[in-house]
Amino acid sequence: MAHLAELKESWRFLHDQNITLDGENDSLKPEHVVAVSRLWTKVSISQSDPIRKRVQESIKTLELHLARHENVYGVNTGCGGNATTRTKKLEELQQAFLQHHQAGILPAHRESHALPLDVARGAMLLRCNSLLRGHSAVRMEVMELLCRCLNKHITPLIPLRGSISASGDLSPLAYVGGLVEGNPDVYVQLGTDNRTVVSAADAMRQAGISPLVLQAKEALGVMNGTAPSAASGALVVHDTDQLAVLTQLLTAMATEALLGTVDNYHEFISQCRPHPGQLEVARNIRSFLAGSRLSHAMDANQQGLVQDRYALRTAPQWLGPVLEDLAQARRQITVELNASTDNPLIDVGGDRFHHGGNFQAAAVTSAMEKTRTALVMLGRLVSAQCQEMVNPGLNKGLPPNLCFDNPSVSFTCKGIDINMAAYFSELAFLTGSVASHVHVAEMNNQSVNSLALIAARYAAQSVDLVSMMCAAHLYVLCQALDLRALDQELWQTWQPRLLAVYTEILGTSANFDAIWQGILLSWHAHTTLDIEPRCQAVAADSVHQMMDDLMDEHSGNDVRTVSRWKTAVAKTLIETNKTVRHRFSREQSTASYLAHATGKMYGWVRHTLQVPLHHGLVDHPGIDPEDRTKRTIGSNVTKIYSAIRNGELVDILAT
Repeated sequence: MAHLAELKESWRFLHDQNITLDGENDSLKPEHVVAVSRLWTKVSISQSDPIRKRVQESIKTLELHLARHENVYGVNTGCGGNATTRTKKLEELQQAFLQHHQAGILPAHRESHALPLDVARGAMLLRCNSLLRGHSAVRMEVMELLCRCLNKHITPLIPLRGSISASGDLSPLAYVGGLVEGNPDVYVQLGTDNRTVVSAADAMRQAGISPLVLQAKEALGVMNGTAPSAASGALVVHDTDQLAVLTQLLTAMATEALLGTVDNYHEFISQCRPHPGQLEVARNIRSFLAGSRLSHAMDANQQGLVQDRYALRTAPQWLGPVLEDLAQARRQITVELNASTDNPLIDVGGDRFHHGGNFQAAAVTSAMEKTRTALVMLGRLVSAQCQEMVNPGLNKGLPPNLCFDNPSVSFTCKGIDINMAAYFSELAFLTGSVASHVHVAEMNNQSVNSLALIAARYAAQSVDLVSMMCAAHLYVLCQALDLRALDQELWQTWQPRLLAVYTEILGTSANFDAIWQGILLSWHAHTTLDIEPRCQAVAADSVHQMMDDLMDEHSGNDVRTVSRWKTAVAKTLIETNKTVRHRFSREQSTASYLAHATGKMYGWVRHTLQVPLHHGLVDHPGIDPEDRTKRTIGSNVTKIYSAIRNGELVDILAT
């Protein structure tokens, strides 16, 4: 299935009112994690007899082996490098496992030192799902308690750092275990924000939930898994998939803003090099441009640059491999969401237990390394397009920095251009391999460890940076498209008026088309001038073509005629510019020039988010401190960024 089609199907899960866990293969998707973690969707456990039976049989199988006085790792032996020790104090051993891993640094419960709330909730969800598979000998009461806490918005505060994701994410999950046991020195967040923090003991008491004394194998069953890494990875994959689609739509908008050709994305090009990702990106962007009045088929007689620059022309070749990598990352994460990642694993059918390494989260690391590379590719393309947009030497006639007023006193997008360089530099730094920094740990027992949670954390930071870049780029694109539409309005007003002037002065319209094309080229060439000097420069340039006509038709009257023409052109351009610009500033006609898909995105920014056209210096809030309606450029970009991060774009991208 194509990347976009698969995402549209998966995004439907975000609207589920309840998610039922059953531990079955492929039952959980990344979007289920998003729904529970961020949208507070209710969670329940399937009440089917087979599920309860397999959970109970795993406990029974473990008890039978213990009754035979067999040594079972982490049940009657020490853990890790201390697995040579033996004990009959099974419940105390489980408490000891929790104790030595509840060692994270969490000063004054500061949010900056804790795993994000959505990752912590996702970890609880995934641990429930894994334990329901019946390979861990953990009672149903443990999973039911975690689901009750999820539904009552009780989330443990988990230290951000300390896991190497080798024997699973032991330290983070020890704090989930602390919630289960009602530990008075493990703290939880109540509600949907980070403002109310109480002890796990107090939270359980307030919610009417009885803590559990964890029995043989149960603390290890809660701790020994990849749930935090996998939950973080699922959120990252979901966000990155969304950004990948958004980047394709932004590329379509950039193609319109830069008067690029839709033929960049012609199917023939990709059929000659049929990578599935490239084929899809070209098809998607071509679809996004359907109906556009700004992006046309290639003109074989085009003046100037004969082909678009790389940021547009090679977008399918650049983004195609990104989609393929993201599809593989999604598959890896989806398997992890539905896996048993404990050790030892109880094999009920074989009447035995297995000491293995399913807690080694290298699959998550692999997915996150690919995803971070994908994110830097997205960021690089967005940055390149944005740089081209604000540069008057590259943007095909738009003013420098996309200012609406005079470029001598207005620098609208210059700060955004600089910010983009900062965002991308940090993004590129975060893309370095995490897997190459593995260190030996835990008495040399954990000699290889995945660092999956670290990889996922850095990927989440990369998501945030690319979201900033896309928000900034979208602001720039809407400004550029408005200016492009303004030019269209100006030309539609100028052409008949200048034709009338030309005909009146020369008595014929025979050569006006050449004059008009020269005026358009001159208008593009003088973008760095303020508006009135720009109009005067265009009028002066038009004289050269006029002189050629006069040499043929009106020899002897050319000086007086040229003077009349130059004066009339300058006056017409200046006066109509003021009128059209004033009308356009009050009501933009931009959407009428855009394709359906790009117009929808433009409308979302301008109308839903209420991010307006930037008129220049007049919009600066500091000019009149009493006027509370004006916003800084950064405040408006922040509106777009917040909407992207809040998931509001899914409804736009899904249609």
